[in-house]
Amino acid sequence: MKSVQTERANNYKAPEARVPANRPTQKWDVYSFGVVLLELLTGKSPELSPTTSTSIEVPDLVRWVRKGFEEENPLSEMVDPILLQEVHAKKEVLAVFHVALACTEADPEVRPRMKNVSENLERIGS
Repeated sequence: MKSVQTERANNYKAPEARVPANRPTQKWDVYSFGVVLLELLTGKSPELSPTTSTSIEVPDLVRWVRKGFEEENPLSEMVDPILLQEVHAKKEVLAVFHVALACTEADPEVRPRMKNVSENLERIGS
């Protein structure tokens, strides 16, 4: 039986990091950073199963956000309402979602390098 702490840590691990024989790479860190960005954007914890407006349970935060974008759900259903209080924040929030989704790509070769992530976030903020 896995401990709650182990299960919680797995929510931040890249899919390939969950395979015991694999060696750590920087792309693992990029994935974990993407999960943290999604937490900040949604106000939801990756260990909790967020629910959509129809109350359908989903396995994890990354999948939930991806599904929301695929189904073209309104941003207001996914984002922490506090982030949208600022009139001009919607564009920036959407841009950060795209960075987070790139970071959490299942294929590590498709994920950006941390330097690119940092540069993209700087551009969004300025």
